[in-house]
Amino acid sequence: MTDTDPPKLWVFVLHAAPLPDSPDFSEYGGAFVTCYQMPGLDDDPVRHASDFLRAAGWQVVATETTPALLACEDAPDEAPFEQALIDDEAYVFHQWRVEDSAGETKH
Repeated sequence: MTDTDPPKLWVFVLHAAPLPDSPDFSEYGGAFVTCYQMPGLDDDPVRHASDFLRAAGWQVVATETTPALLACEDAPDEAPFEQALIDDEAYVFHQWRVEDSAGETKH
């Protein structure tokens, strides 16, 4: 990578469910979490994201997409990408309510 190359981040999606003791447990059946991480933050981006989610009251159910190094124009959303460049990481939760699960995992 040269100084003219655009910055790239690890970008991937995890399927998560709220932990039983989480305030989100009664309201949300689950979430897809898009993860943006600065390379070098951790040797294992998925493990790092899993630790972050657990601290937030969620557990990873599955890895939906494997981590890929992407530039901003290839990422799903520019705003969290830019935020991760500042904070080293950003997470976007796409949650569904328990009553709206319609066959999705409900925990």
